[in-house]
Formats: sequence, structure tokens, C-alpha cells
Amino acid sequence: MNPNTQYSFRQNILIQILLMGLLALSVSAQSDSQPDSINLQLIEAEIGQMIMVGIRGTHLNDAAMMQTQSQISNGEIGGIIFFKHNIKNSRQFRIFVKGLKALPLDLPLFLAVDEEGGLVRRLKKSQGFEEFPAAAHVGATLSASEAYDVYSKMAKQIHDSGLNLNLGPVVDVNINRLSPAIGQLNRSFSRDPGEVFKFGEIFIRAHNEAGVLSTLKHYPGHGSSREDTHNDVTDITNTWRNSEQLPFKRLIDSNVVDMIMAGHLFNRHVDPNYPASMSHEHIQKILRVELGYNGVVITDDLQMGAIIKRYALDEIVISAINSGCDILQFSDPMNLDENLPLRIRDIIITGILDGKIDADRIHESYRRITQLKQKLQSTTE
Repeated sequence: MNPNTQYSFRQNILIQILLMGLLALSVSAQSDSQPDSINLQLIEAEIGQMIMVGIRGTHLNDAAMMQTQSQISNGEIGGIIFFKHNIKNSRQFRIFVKGLKALPLDLPLFLAVDEEGGLVRRLKKSQGFEEFPAAAHVGATLSASEAYDVYSKMAKQIHDSGLNLNLGPVVDVNINRLSPAIGQLNRSFSRDPGEVFKFGEIFIRAHNEAGVLSTLKHYPGHGSSREDTHNDVTDITNTWRNSEQLPFKRLIDSNVVDMIMAGHLFNRHVDPNYPASMSHEHIQKILRVELGYNGVVITDDLQMGAIIKRYALDEIVISAINSGCDILQFSDPMNLDENLPLRIRDIIITGILDGKIDADRIHESYRRITQLKQKLQSTTE
């Protein structure tokens, strides 16, 4: 073989080796990227656990429930909140809830209701349920043992209906007795944060012993407000007091909290851009770091006027997640959208792909939610 031919042969061998190496690197790169695509697929299930919605219908076979059933079975919804339009009577409601719980699921649904007592109740006497007094009445007139009896009966009724989550107690301090959302509706136990803590702890303990989870609301405190978040932004910048934080702090320190609801409460001293339900300053920095709360945070309804009038859906979802909230609640019974869970999921996935949401935030929320649902499962076994 002449030198030129030998050189050409060696060159071809080297080129082939180089091409084989590049091919191996390409395969390796594809292999390395594959876990990301798998994680993205898996993350859809995690996102589903972060979504709580209101629903239409009073029976599982209602036409309005067909798409919802599919979404539940596919893991696209992690929780449901019920309102008066879902309840005809106690028997119908128990059958309805039982049917939902019988759907094939990897994790149990959060089946929630706002049952505070007084004016804020969903299970009514006219439907065959027992009704209970408002928090203001309990705090002003009942002893600790009497309050425990009241909330034990309330929790048992919730549990017997098939539900597992009460969006109460209200631990707002009754600073402004004329507050349209709290004081005027008698939703606060007391003006004294120590009394609020005492009766809030009784409410929680009675529910837990009946196998029902509870929710502190409305963080960071709605009791001084002059507006109602159902209608528009509620600015507590000049009214909020440090005492409003005390019931939350003491209950967190007592290690009895299942869940905390972030209110649509705006305090420009904390965050000039967002209310607590969308604020990293409020939730991550203060509630989680300063107050030491590591459990589930649920937003108040993100379709309330305080939110939906001021922010686009994409910004609402992304900001609420980045704030440190774990469950996004969309429950307005007057504005139900059967496709909303999928729209929320797509916003989150797009946010992850665009770098606006860190996937670890989704994993973090999923861990918190599944830990709480394990507690739920242990109480029913």
C-alpha cells in the first residue's frame, strides 16, 4: 500500500470513529433528555393534585358531571368544593359524594365544604341537616367543653355526609366589627387573639377526631378589613395589626394545622404588587420562613372579584404557585367552566417550559398534598 493510500485509509478509519463517537454522544444526549420528558408527563398528575374546583350537578349521572368524572378519574382534579346547588337533601348528597369516592383514584379527593356555622354554612336545616351557631356566638357564650360538643357534632355531620375537609375555622381577629366579610357576619370568635386561638384549636381538634381535616383562614388576617374580597381588592395596608398573626402563629406552633387558606388581602407594606394569595413575600417569606409553617396552603377562590377583576388567568396561576401556595381553588358557582382544570394544567406546564415556574415547586406542593392525604387515609382505615 503506497503512503497516500495508507493515509487515505487511516483518514477514513478516523472519520468513521469520529462519526461513531458523535452518534454515541447524540444517543447519550437523547437518553439524558428523556427523563425530562418523562418528568413532564408525570408532573401532570402532580398538577392535578393542586387543583380544587366547584362542580355542577347533584348526582353522578347528571350530564354536567360526565366531563368532571373523566377529569377526576384521569387525575386532573385533586379536590372538589360543594355549594348549595349541589345539595337537594341529606340523602341525595350522601349518595352523590359516595359515588364520587367510588371513582377509580390513586389518591383520595379532597371533598370540601365551607361549614363555619351561623350564616356561612352549606348543610342546612331545610335539607335535613343540623345547623350550628356562628363563631361569634361560640366565642362569646360557650365554654371550651360546650364549644367542643358543638364542633364535634358539626364534624360528625360532615364526616357522615362523606366529606373530609372543612374550610374552617375562621381565625381572623374581630378588630373591625363593621367588616363586611367578617365582623358583620359574626365569623370571628373574638377581638382577643388568645380567645381566637383557643376556640380555633377546639374546632380543629373536634374535626380531626371525627376524621375531617380543617383549614385556618384567612391568612394573614381579614378581621380589620373594610372591604370584602368577594367583590374587589381588600386593602389592609393601613388597618392590619400584628395581633392578627398571633392565632396563626400559636396554632402552627401547636402542630395542629392541616391547611391554611391564603386570603386575597393586599398589604403594600409587604408586597406592593400582589395580595397574599399570589405573593411570595406573604407566603414563602413570612408564613413559611418566619412563622415556620411547612404544610399545605390553599388559596381562597381565585375567581373572586379581588383577583379576577385585576389579573389575567395566566398571571393568577403562575403567581399563586410561585408564592408558595399548594392548592389553587377555583370554585365560583356562578362561573363554572368544565374545561378550567385543563386550562390551568396547560398554563402551569407552559410556565415550566418557559422557565416561569420551577418544576421543583410542583414537586414540593405534591409532597405536601400527598402527606396530608395519607393522614386522611389513615383516619378512614
